[in-house]
Amino acid sequence: MGIKIGLIGCGGHGRQRLSKILRNMEDLLILVACSDTDMSSAKATASEDGYLKAYDNYINMLEKEDLDAVVIALPHDLLKTATISGLNAGLDVFVEKPAGVNSEEIKDIIDIENKANKSVMVGYCMRYNPARQRLKEFLSRKSIGEIIQIHGHKSGSQLDSWNAYMEHGGGQLRWHGVHIVDQILWVMGDIIPVSVYCQTRWDERLGSDQDSVFSIEFDNGISASVTVSSRTEQIFDVLDVYGTNGRMRSEWPSEIIEIQSSVLPDYHDVKRIVPESPDYMEMYKLQMKDWINSMLQGNKVPIGTWDALKVYKVIDAAYKSASEGKTINITGLN
Repeated sequence: MGIKIGLIGCGGHGRQRLSKILRNMEDLLILVACSDTDMSSAKATASEDGYLKAYDNYINMLEKEDLDAVVIALPHDLLKTATISGLNAGLDVFVEKPAGVNSEEIKDIIDIENKANKSVMVGYCMRYNPARQRLKEFLSRKSIGEIIQIHGHKSGSQLDSWNAYMEHGGGQLRWHGVHIVDQILWVMGDIIPVSVYCQTRWDERLGSDQDSVFSIEFDNGISASVTVSSRTEQIFDVLDVYGTNGRMRSEWPSEIIEIQSSVLPDYHDVKRIVPESPDYMEMYKLQMKDWINSMLQGNKVPIGTWDALKVYKVIDAAYKSASEGKTINITGLN
């Protein structure tokens, strides 16, 4: 018998990405039911991907169906409630990033997760990006020595849906900024962020953040800089890591890596590693496979609610810093 899966959210991401990947894991899964407030989307997803039943209310699905786990892909302001509903139904949960609208919501999820003795994996898919995994591998071998500084940038076109409105958990920092912050925290490992200073350009019409630049200070003295923009008309991100013996740069979606290292003979001069044909879906496939394997093997989820909390502690501090015009200290992570 496979893991019995339910899907909450049959919009673009849930239907076109996550569900297609689940469908191709039929040797490990049973796609029991899917749900969306738009019943036509739920029925279409069920027909396309082989769910046994479609619902227009996920509470009904959770009450009526025999499930082991649920996948949640909803707007940010709906993620917390759906995640807690899944946990209270006795299910393991995969929830799309950032799992809520602020750190307080993540803490609420953690409280219920601990009581339910179930697990929540948060969908920070860029950790599974092949170029980022290769960068992490180089760093683990001390290929550029000890890390001195990090810079992350993520850009996208102007948000124009629910994700553009702060009341729905929108804004560039919550949409794109969480991704690049998670990447930096992933590179830093167990090192704790302690303060943030941020400056932001606000969208006068929408009231949400449009462009931001901020710094993160860590408890070991290392600093990171982050820039996030909604006005480039192109979606891309870059992660630069500078070390005592060189530097590395990873770009997405091109998947190009640059490395210069004084300790690796083949990389004394700057070398660009350019893939022939990057697969945009690969990171989502690897992510879902890792989640499924964690359940099958009884292991800790690879990206959990603690990771989501660390990200939102930084994002919350960035918003507060931009509003108050001062450095904000981060508490609650030690």
